[in-house]
Amino acid sequence: MNAAVAAMPAASTETAVATHQAEELIKEIGIPPCPAVLTEFIAESRRDEPDFRRLSHLINKDTALAASILKTINSPFYGLNKKAKTVQEALSLLGLRETTRLISGLLLRRAFASCDTPAMQEYWDTSSRVAMLSAYLGRELAVAPLEEGHTFGLFRDCGVPVLLIRYPEYASMLTETAFQNERGRSESERARFGFDHAQVGATLAQSWHLPNEMWQAIHVHLGYDAANFAADSKTMRHAKLIALGLLAERMLLTHRGKYDSQQWTTEEAFVTQVLGPLDERLEPLVSDIARIIAEG
Repeated sequence: MNAAVAAMPAASTETAVATHQAEELIKEIGIPPCPAVLTEFIAESRRDEPDFRRLSHLINKDTALAASILKTINSPFYGLNKKAKTVQEALSLLGLRETTRLISGLLLRRAFASCDTPAMQEYWDTSSRVAMLSAYLGRELAVAPLEEGHTFGLFRDCGVPVLLIRYPEYASMLTETAFQNERGRSESERARFGFDHAQVGATLAQSWHLPNEMWQAIHVHLGYDAANFAADSKTMRHAKLIALGLLAERMLLTHRGKYDSQQWTTEEAFVTQVLGPLDERLEPLVSDIARIIAEG
């Protein structure tokens, strides 16, 4: 995780030590291992000349995954003119990088399928909607490709389900901090566990071979208002993804009547700095945004 620390604004020695201690604690809680199908798919896709037939075979061995890929890529979400009839056609239409991200997202929820508590259901309901909004807004505002926005939205808070499984009392903590902003919740997490869900999520994303800028953005997404963060060329890519996630989350919370204007004041300053003025650009998207939230 040292690379993630390097991506952050300059930190004190004390902060670096605390981060190292948190990393050591996280190793003990049990991060879901990267699924074998994803590991093998990534290894083949990184060859100089990837074998698309082998890649298709890897996916087709997992019938449920293959069906999910075809269903997803042929959905209105992607809006492709040509429908994929086979996994190999899907690979050609979407490309290896985007297919890898799609597979990662599809397998993420499966990794936590054994836990079906109300708190976990609420997490997935919120996470899936934030991911869909992030994908749509990323494309329409020319911030990020569709699947990149979707993957960041899904994995941004993936430390939460890890903590729900590992610590029975964490569900109560989520309830108690429901009306706090995410930074307030993370402070409670660090006081109780020695780390927060952003650090756990980044560890999972890194171990699942998500691109560096993706897991690093997950690691630092609670520090978006640090001095010069948005303007630092080293963190600009992270800043765009983080701003996209904040905007998507704000729209969902507004729809659910949980909008906190005081919290949004800080977030809006950052989002506007990174993405530019939004009011006129968002106005034509209102009906689509409402539909995405309703459909999930």
